[in-house]
Amino acid sequence: MSGTAVRTPFAPTQVAVICHDGPDSQAARKAAAQEHLRYVETILDRLALAGPLFSDDGERMVGSFYVFKTGSLEEARGWLEADPYFKAGFWRSIDYRPFLPAAGDFVGGTIW
Repeated sequence: MSGTAVRTPFAPTQVAVICHDGPDSQAARKAAAQEHLRYVETILDRLALAGPLFSDDGERMVGSFYVFKTGSLEEARGWLEADPYFKAGFWRSIDYRPFLPAAGDFVGGTIW
């Protein structure tokens, strides 16, 4: 043994989801907000992070961001599709990406 640590390849451990609102989504977003917040409270154990995305000027919500504690895209889709915001149909696009939290306060430094 040379004493050199064996590195394992980085592999995604979570799923990040970016949802972009469609045009004129503010009324639908507002109408579904309370039900959405109640739903989020029921899946807190499945969320590493979640919150709204804002316009460049910070004045209005233009999307949503989630990081689900799963490596399964299918499982993340299921949780998102149960969200009242998804059911309200105002997101114009949803992008699911395998994700590896690797550095920053979120992971307490770095993973290497």
